[in-house]
Amino acid sequence: MGDEVGRGLAGYNNPGLAGARGRYAAWLAREVRRLYLERAFDVIILPSDAFFYVRTLPAAAHRLGIPVVVVQKETTVSYATMETFTKEVAAEAPFVSDWMTVCSDRQREFWMRAGADPALIEITGQPRFDLYAAAPAVLAPARRRVLFLTYALDAYVPGAGRGQGLRTWEPLRTDTEAALLELARAHICDVVVKCHPQQDRRHEAERVAKLAGPAWNHGISVAAADADTRDLIIDSDVVVGFQTTAMYEAVAARRSVIYAAWGAAYELHREGLIPFDAAPHGCLRHAGAKEILAAMITDTWTPQPSGCGSWYEEALGPVDGHAADRVAERLTGVAGSWKATDLRHNLDRQRRRFAIGLFARSLATETMWTAARPVARISGQQQRVARRRRHAANARHMATAALTGRGPTRGAG
Repeated sequence: MGDEVGRGLAGYNNPGLAGARGRYAAWLAREVRRLYLERAFDVIILPSDAFFYVRTLPAAAHRLGIPVVVVQKETTVSYATMETFTKEVAAEAPFVSDWMTVCSDRQREFWMRAGADPALIEITGQPRFDLYAAAPAVLAPARRRVLFLTYALDAYVPGAGRGQGLRTWEPLRTDTEAALLELARAHICDVVVKCHPQQDRRHEAERVAKLAGPAWNHGISVAAADADTRDLIIDSDVVVGFQTTAMYEAVAARRSVIYAAWGAAYELHREGLIPFDAAPHGCLRHAGAKEILAAMITDTWTPQPSGCGSWYEEALGPVDGHAADRVAERLTGVAGSWKATDLRHNLDRQRRRFAIGLFARSLATETMWTAARPVARISGQQQRVARRRRHAANARHMATAALTGRGPTRGAG
């Protein structure tokens, strides 16, 4: 379908792509049937159905009598995003799945503005945040562990992400990094930089390493690409950030949180940003300059959680440790309300024959990659070969479970 479908919602709807969309939809329908043969399931879960590559997934699933539920991963919404992006979603990628769970009233408002039926949206809280309900208290040691939630230079700027290459926040981010580097070099704190998932982590690590010099990995480092932000928050004493939901998360985890926001660009775009500067007293602190940021990191301030719950739960939803239970209950209810179609019953009858073929193919593939291990050690390809051998073994185990009746059943898939 071309690169344009990955650059915005409108590209996928180009009339000239009608043939390509049809071919992709047919392929996706075949993939759903193949996946069902491999391991039967009762519901498909997505983090969003706005992505171009899943727009026809509900239609494919419905042919089997299987619903699609969106469990929204996103949380808070900036004022600018609420005003502008909802219109684009409504026009280009309206909700097409069968149910949606969201974390909060504000997320529900976003999707209602984008045209989703409010009767299909349930507020459950965010399952990812159940962890914070029992987060241990911060100890505030002499050498602080600082988590810096870095960001793209055009984050939350109108028109961002459209290839404009905006560098709006460069002065702010440069000053923030300079303050953190100074403290790290003085051995006052250890700084871990967490990249946003949409940033190029390798590029950022190279850039920060160049800035850090001798302090690289000796006072300042970049978190691994697969590092869990929740774990990083809990393992830190101080969290520094700008425009990210993780700031709310850090307050919920009762960490010392600093909103690093100042400068001309900040004042220009302030009204459209997430209003961390309006947080209730005692929840977080607003550093209005580089020098103030350094002073806040080194002082002994501790958060005052009283009265903060209603503030961060407006963005995150309830943080009570039971969001996952509420989502699971909804998934069970939705899945149980759908009846299997004749196509699904036919696939159930084909499963044994498919499993026999899968077992034979996966056993042959596993044997091949097992034989390749000596050569892999010589050529330095151990990880690649081990990964492919593991995938083949997993497929063989799955086929064995289907043939013997052991392992996950359709009702549990």
